[in-house]
Amino acid sequence: MTRLLAAIALAVSVCAPAAAAQFSEITVTAEGRSTAMPDMATASFAISTYASTAASATSDNNERYGRLLDSLRALGIKESDIRTTSFNVSYNPPPQPPAMPDQGVRYGYTVSRGIDVTVRRLSLVGKVIDTAVSAGVTDVNGVAFDNSDSRRQYAQALQDGVQQARAQAQAMAAAAGLRIVRVKSMQVGGPNRITPVVEGPVFRAAAAPVPTQIQPNSVEVTATVTVTYESQ
Repeated sequence: MTRLLAAIALAVSVCAPAAAAQFSEITVTAEGRSTAMPDMATASFAISTYASTAASATSDNNERYGRLLDSLRALGIKESDIRTTSFNVSYNPPPQPPAMPDQGVRYGYTVSRGIDVTVRRLSLVGKVIDTAVSAGVTDVNGVAFDNSDSRRQYAQALQDGVQQARAQAQAMAAAAGLRIVRVKSMQVGGPNRITPVVEGPVFRAAAAPVPTQIQPNSVEVTATVTVTYESQ
């Protein structure tokens, strides 16, 4: 009987499942970066015209815009890269007697048109600005540089973020006498693009005698990743 009980106990100990391995979790958040030189730029312009009638102000604005289109086409800018972003007609009535007009205020009709021009040859950015001013643009509101291959740059930022996250997790695990076993979960934050901008507005009435030169700066994309690792 004693031998039988011992055999049963041995069989139970052999067949019983091993205790589940115990894992610790390490969660880290890291930011990856990718920096690249831009290969395109967007120049923002405005045409503002004033007259005592809406028709005159609109006609003047349309004429200037037509000259701008012709000048940009001559530079090789495609029509698909020229975009009207806004068009407004407003009226500011003059004050009625006995009030006196304010010398610093324009009365009558104002027509304002916003235009964005995408420049795909960076060597033309300064020329585009000078050409636009010569055509009758009244405001140069800034130039923003960017990279056309944004998906590839974002993927590079993600890769860097994952590498940064693993390095942090390994350092934390080593400090606690553990080792990383595997990834349990990963989460990704949205991309953040840091594009260099030459800001305006720059008010100019005629083309500059010296050509405009604008040097582009690098475009930086960041991506945030949160990774949970299992360690033991």
